[in-house]
Amino acid sequence: MAHPYAPMGGSYDDRVVGIVVDEFLRAGWMVGTFNFRGAHGSKGRTSWSGRPELDDYTSFAAFFMHYMSYLRPRITCDLNLAPDQLPTPSNQSESSSAHDDQSPIVILGGYSYGSLILRHLPPVPTILQPFSAPVTGTAADEIVLRARRLADQSNLGWINLARDETRARRKSRAGHESRPPVTMGGEETSPEKRRSSRDVRRSLEGGTRHEIKTRLRSLSHRRRESHEPMPRSEAKSATITMPDVRYLLISPLTPPISTLAAPALIHRFWSKSKDDHQDVLGKHVSLAIFGDQDAFTSAKRIRDWSEQLKAEPASRFTSVEVVGAGHFWIESDVEVRLRSALKEWESAVR
Repeated sequence: MAHPYAPMGGSYDDRVVGIVVDEFLRAGWMVGTFNFRGAHGSKGRTSWSGRPELDDYTSFAAFFMHYMSYLRPRITCDLNLAPDQLPTPSNQSESSSAHDDQSPIVILGGYSYGSLILRHLPPVPTILQPFSAPVTGTAADEIVLRARRLADQSNLGWINLARDETRARRKSRAGHESRPPVTMGGEETSPEKRRSSRDVRRSLEGGTRHEIKTRLRSLSHRRRESHEPMPRSEAKSATITMPDVRYLLISPLTPPISTLAAPALIHRFWSKSKDDHQDVLGKHVSLAIFGDQDAFTSAKRIRDWSEQLKAEPASRFTSVEVVGAGHFWIESDVEVRLRSALKEWESAVR
């Protein structure tokens, strides 16, 4: 979910972005937010063209789709594994094959300036193409490696939770059985490794979607931590499943504001001529939510654009106009109606 214009205070902590995140987390979705360059202390600064921000969104979208593809929430737990040890690929084969048969649903969203960048994203196959076989050391390679590493950490958290639950059930069934005559103790690992194991378990304990969200958020503005290098052959061997994509736009900007915010991206998007970006939105399940009292957009222009998209053959685009709502969704009762529109659409697209 992309945020508003950074020079005006926009970041992934934006209130409206938080409303969207809250609704989808409550509905059971995994949600990723990020900062555009220069936002909320992130490196770099906001561009005057919008093209670097388009690269930011493309990079995070590719990262997030790879991360989801590597997750194995139903992986089989082996009680013989150490707490910080992942199963070998052969142990994951059955779970992986079942997981990869299904195309995950991915919603690409944006609010305000974020929706402006979203509208100019290329099709998802084009986004993912540079990451299919990245050259070692390139930005694409680093993104794939980071996605795999974070997914491994999440998988490890789920394994440890499953192991703890299994052991707790066994102890419960055992009841008050007598203790063995010999008590065995000691440690098989060095103190350094034991501390590492405890740190891993503390950082991953719980494994909830909120913790995953926090890890994804931190990716955009924290310096890369030093980790042991991952074998390059492992990172290059995985092929992800192409997701089923939907688009969500909230308070999309219209000229002249959109032209000032990202002049290099504004060609004929709001004109009546056919446009490749409109084709992307129209051919996928998409929703635009906007208010009729938005000072940063023209409600009439969005209405005309929405009707044009809906009139396209096999269009899957819908729109919701909220009476009385401004750009920041702070008017009386408009947040309730925004949440209601999100809930209704979410239940239809899941």
